[in-house]
Amino acid sequence: MCWSNYITPSQDTPSRSGLYANGLPGVTLNLLDELTKDEQSDPDEFWDYVYNLARVNLVNDIQTKLSDKFHFDLKLVTRETSKFNSENITSGLAGVTLEYTLPKYARVQILSIGVNSLSDYGSPEFIIYVYEDDANGELLDTITSEITEGRNTIDVYQDYEADKLFIAYDASDYRLKSTENKYYANCSYFDKLSCTFPCYAYGGYTASVTQVNGGGLNVKFVIHCSIDKFICENINLFKTALWYRIGVELMMERIRTDKFNRFTTLTKERAEDLLKFCLDEYEKHAANSVKNLNVQEDDICFECKSTVSARPLLP
Repeated sequence: MCWSNYITPSQDTPSRSGLYANGLPGVTLNLLDELTKDEQSDPDEFWDYVYNLARVNLVNDIQTKLSDKFHFDLKLVTRETSKFNSENITSGLAGVTLEYTLPKYARVQILSIGVNSLSDYGSPEFIIYVYEDDANGELLDTITSEITEGRNTIDVYQDYEADKLFIAYDASDYRLKSTENKYYANCSYFDKLSCTFPCYAYGGYTASVTQVNGGGLNVKFVIHCSIDKFICENINLFKTALWYRIGVELMMERIRTDKFNRFTTLTKERAEDLLKFCLDEYEKHAANSVKNLNVQEDDICFECKSTVSARPLLP
């Protein structure tokens, strides 16, 4: 993950950016310790909380700023793969292959996986595997869930960045109903085991859903453009903005807390001054990061807005 140790609390943990939270005005390791909430086990847990807040707010703010320059398609495709039939009597890995030519800054998110089970599986739980490409590819994820006889929906809500996924279970271990492809009107080729459809409105790229070894899974998925992925792959452009956003979050935590007393080095008044400073610096660096930005490498997710000029008509 690109965010991991990109900025750290201090040089005790080397950062990949060369920036440290205690390099911000008013920030010390002692401050992180004092700001740690009662429900947090230690300052490391508090740091993870603050760092995630800074990341989320940076991503949201950059998306807002980019909207002035680009039409940004958050969702490219949403669909589900399958409908259920009779019992799957095959053995070995079975499921669904999803293939989609992802734009550079897009991800595929599996929302949920549906099964129609002929038995209860509570202990051990039902296991689903997510591979890149096929069963010989990298195992990206393992999903476990209790299921009962009949229809079940397993929530996933997980992003993947592979163009081809094989979502599978071992048909030798579980009695599920088989599946066939669900029909959509934009399928350029369709039969019960395979469906091909266009990825985008132009470019000739196609996507496909294929039932494997009797299927058995109904995968609901969305292909979405990701500002988080865009920032991750260009993170050095945003490092100073992220640094100051961490300062913003820390000063806001200091202002809100009642744990400090009048002998505390960083007073609430001083924290309010530093909040304004960090916020001003954050806004400046965030704006500069996107001011002259071109995203020529992905014209699917990022479409430049046309510049329209208006001239008054003379009488």
